[in-house]
Amino acid sequence: MATKVLVLGGGSGGLVAANKVKRLLGKEVEVTLVDRNTHHEFMPAYPWVAFGMREPEDIRRPLANLEKRGIQYLQATVEALDPAHNKVKTTAGELAYDYLIVSLGAEAMPSPAPDGHAPWSMAGALRLREALKAFKGGKVVVGVSSPYYPCPPAPYEVAGQVEFALKVKGVRGKSTVEVFHINPAPLAGMGPVISGKVLEILKSKGIAFHGEFEPVAFEGGRVKAKDGRELSYDLLILVPPFAPNRVVRESPLAGPQGFPEVDRMTFRSTRFPNVFVIGDTVNPALMLPPAGVVAHFQGEYVAGVIASDLKGAYIGEPFNPVAMCIMDFGDNALLPQCAFDRVLAGTGMPSCGVMAVGKWVRVTKMLFEGFWFATLIE
Repeated sequence: MATKVLVLGGGSGGLVAANKVKRLLGKEVEVTLVDRNTHHEFMPAYPWVAFGMREPEDIRRPLANLEKRGIQYLQATVEALDPAHNKVKTTAGELAYDYLIVSLGAEAMPSPAPDGHAPWSMAGALRLREALKAFKGGKVVVGVSSPYYPCPPAPYEVAGQVEFALKVKGVRGKSTVEVFHINPAPLAGMGPVISGKVLEILKSKGIAFHGEFEPVAFEGGRVKAKDGRELSYDLLILVPPFAPNRVVRESPLAGPQGFPEVDRMTFRSTRFPNVFVIGDTVNPALMLPPAGVVAHFQGEYVAGVIASDLKGAYIGEPFNPVAMCIMDFGDNALLPQCAFDRVLAGTGMPSCGVMAVGKWVRVTKMLFEGFWFATLIE
């Protein structure tokens, strides 16, 4: 009888994990992926939708395509986890499993700025697109509302892309673009080399950066910081706050802070050995960035661990602790890389550096978009 592997979440980590475990074990496993959405969307391309470089249909594929790969897809919302009895409650009924991979992501909270735009969802990207069409020039401010949010480079990329979009629109001369962040420097956790390079690119585009700017109020077209500083804006782009996923937070997997407790080297639950948690659902608790590339590598790794469990010998691959991110600034791009092996081992900070800078780097992101769909869901 086939082993039942249940994957919760059709984002980066879940999609990779489902494909990998099926490729490794074939008919030995019955793989089911559950997601409330009908489509998988290439999230790094949301800003491209906002700035008119892509249409929604360009960056999404039906999750039902997984059926062609021997993976069952169930459209349902996960309501509760019962790891003590190997069951998951969904809006489509109760599901049993032998192995569970949880990749439900983080939970977006209400934005503290009702007039803010957040192009980190399809709806948010389309809303910003309409706002940019009507924008005739003025003050653009990009910022974050909390230190915890998916894709740490996102606000800097969007600031660069909106600056480029204003150039194309012909209103750059009548506009200013500013970025604020709670941290003292861009991508401070990646070290001074990457921070310095991001600051250099922002400066070259005439974008001002405001560090250690902790927003406490948004009113009347102004954002106020805890230390008294203020920025005025005509167009606000704000990353909303995120919290640990509610379903996981309320489950027996969760620790005191709401994040699941897992082994740092295997992402296996410390309480339930047949449960793995990957991606934004757990990474902040592991001091790993909540980024798609990390979830991608975690998905590959836990699929190998499950295959090894069933085969009785290790047949997977070592976890790849190196994360790369193509930061698209519109008319320039940066490719930073960080190794997180010391972070996972609890022995130090990540080792980071710059792999490449230049307009051509943007092309690699576009090529990867096509590769992603072709290898996972087409």
